[in-house]
Amino acid sequence: MDTNNEYLYSHGRYPTKIRKEDLTEDYIEFRSRVIWYMTGYVKTSGIVDIGYTSIKINHLFKDDYLYISYKEKLKFEKNKFEFCDYTNYDICICGNSIIPILFAIEENSKIDINGVKEKIYEKVDWYKNHYKEDYLRQFDDENVDIFEYYKKCY
Repeated sequence: MDTNNEYLYSHGRYPTKIRKEDLTEDYIEFRSRVIWYMTGYVKTSGIVDIGYTSIKINHLFKDDYLYISYKEKLKFEKNKFEFCDYTNYDICICGNSIIPILFAIEENSKIDINGVKEKIYEKVDWYKNHYKEDYLRQFDDENVDIFEYYKKCY
């Protein structure tokens, strides 16, 4: 895929006639495995619902997902692989871009993000309790608030 041209791709696959400069301020840049670690942009206004799932494993956000729906409330049900998951999302984001995208959603959409924040706090507490050395290497402070930490970074 040609990633050096001036035009963006829809869903990381389909060429468009849109350039980065054409995007409105409600788009935020991100990098995620869901678009092959390329730079992408996600619209953070007009969101109807968001959801979050995490995997309890030896890294903080790499395998966690933020699900975004622009059309309807998310459904949590069995997917095609018989696992319970969100099934009617428009885009999902994984990795360290989750929290900055949440900040932008909070600013640009009129939805409550507190449920997702609570799930992230639960994941952070689990990670801190099970991988304390890794946590301290990453954050230097056992009592850091994850959202305050990310606000300083972005």
